[in-house]
Amino acid sequence: MARLKLKRATYRHIEAEIYAYWETLQAIEDLRRDIILGEQEEAPKVSGGGYVGSFVENRATRLADSVLLREMQRITKAIQDTYARAKEDCRNVVYIKYGLSIDWEPPQDVKTKVNDQMRFNAPIADLAGIMSVDERTFYRYRSGFVYGIAERLGWW
Repeated sequence: MARLKLKRATYRHIEAEIYAYWETLQAIEDLRRDIILGEQEEAPKVSGGGYVGSFVENRATRLADSVLLREMQRITKAIQDTYARAKEDCRNVVYIKYGLSIDWEPPQDVKTKVNDQMRFNAPIADLAGIMSVDERTFYRYRSGFVYGIAERLGWW
């Protein structure tokens, strides 16, 4: 069976989500806190003798109905699940390229060779050299991780 290829924009979007993983988790917490602990809104006005819910019910409904919150949670869960299934070599590639390590510490030699600036503009040959692997192997692990996330999200 032929393997379909992700559109370039989709691939880049997933990469952006990987780069922003920790910021997204913080945004999820901030959004939840804003909804739950938000300022006391005035009582809903209902005409015609309809049902007026409590403030707690309104907040719970807003929390459950937040499309943005659900989508951010779905994306971070897909990244977490794919990362949990990844082999150590793939995790090294993900750390080198995206700076992401979830409940795992990269080897000390890899940590010392990587700096944050090089992730964005270093040639793949330099990034692959950190792990002492071929460029093609580095690409394969990186693409496998991105495609794994796309599959979990149903974007592929």
